[in-house]
Amino acid sequence: MAYFLSRTSSGLSGSSRVLPVLNIPRSQFHLRADILLLLRESGITTESLVFRDQVDLDRLHGERRLVLTLVDHSVLQSTDSHLQGAVVEVIDHHQPQRTASFFCPVTVETVASCATLVTERILSSAPEILDRQLALLLYGVMVVDSVHQDGGGSDRQMLQRLQKQFPDLPHGDALHTSLHTAKFDLSGLSTENILLKDMKLVAGDGMRVAVSSVFMSLESFLHRKNLQQELQDVCLSHRLDAVVAMTISFNDQSEKPVRQLALYSQSAQYRRQISHALLNSRSPSCCLSPVSSPYKDILAYHLSDALASRRKLLPVLTHFLSDRWQRDVHCGADGGEESEDHLDQSVMISEESSADDGQDVDSASGHQRWLQLGAEDHGMAEEQTGGRMMPPAPMNSLVDSCPLDGVFNQEALLEKFRWMGGVEEEDG
Repeated sequence: MAYFLSRTSSGLSGSSRVLPVLNIPRSQFHLRADILLLLRESGITTESLVFRDQVDLDRLHGERRLVLTLVDHSVLQSTDSHLQGAVVEVIDHHQPQRTASFFCPVTVETVASCATLVTERILSSAPEILDRQLALLLYGVMVVDSVHQDGGGSDRQMLQRLQKQFPDLPHGDALHTSLHTAKFDLSGLSTENILLKDMKLVAGDGMRVAVSSVFMSLESFLHRKNLQQELQDVCLSHRLDAVVAMTISFNDQSEKPVRQLALYSQSAQYRRQISHALLNSRSPSCCLSPVSSPYKDILAYHLSDALASRRKLLPVLTHFLSDRWQRDVHCGADGGEESEDHLDQSVMISEESSADDGQDVDSASGHQRWLQLGAEDHGMAEEQTGGRMMPPAPMNSLVDSCPLDGVFNQEALLEKFRWMGGVEEEDG
């Protein structure tokens, strides 16, 4: 996506650049063995990559030289919420968390891979920039995502178009096997690193829940040495109240993945509440059934829907935390186990890793342009709303109706600004 923008963006000054920024710390990149393999096969060195902890976005934003495009996630994590005014575009395939606006178009489609949306953009707007290297990067991600998440028509169509244009691309099955093997290689990793390899954070109402994809069977995960103590240590290190591990494995009887869950929390109340939310969810249904666990603080479940990925689980937990806060508001919070410094968390989803200031960001001219990328499914960012879940935003008093309800009348808005300016001059 960064390459596409660098070749097609109009209005960029000579000193402006479009750069891809991977939204994780460089220190965690070694955990993404499948991505390392795909980059190596594509002839891209890791030394050429830029990571979130290697750029000073705050300084660039303060100098008004920053605009952001979010890829594979739609909202910034809370630590970056003050950069909200710099976001000018979103392209994502998760449940929508942002409404499109005049200054920030949003492309959100429920496809298996965000790379499908990027491929569609390139083929429709600038097909001449597509070479084999770029095609291999897009193709490799789509191959893995489409198999794991039952790719639909758009995913298959983009794969077929890339195969037709570049017939020497690796066979899909062989490439998938190589990337799949690398992704499932957990040898030598601690429990913490296995969880961090693909972790999202859901937070709200003073509770922080990590949701990790773990590429092994539930049985193997539960039999890791000192598992309960290691999970406790992870919670202490990352200020978590609970960990949900979605295990993914395969058997010889079916090509579909076997998905199971392990839910850990030291708090019996949190375990009970989260378990109730997952078991009783109907929209969407998680299709869970309890299975035995050797630990008192770890609950285990089997997912009958083999294609129910983590994307289906995250909205359930988000709604649970939202409902939990609303009950606290109406019934009175009991203070519970949470410290006051946790109460500034809103309901949000983010990648565990590593704002609107009113500035005009409708043009990239004269700015340093950064692109935040989430590789594969790793980019869902968190949204902070000032400490509590906020009611709908009030109607803008400068327009007669909400711009999102119908056609946005730019001239009417500008006329009102001009009128206000004239009133101020007369008062002066």
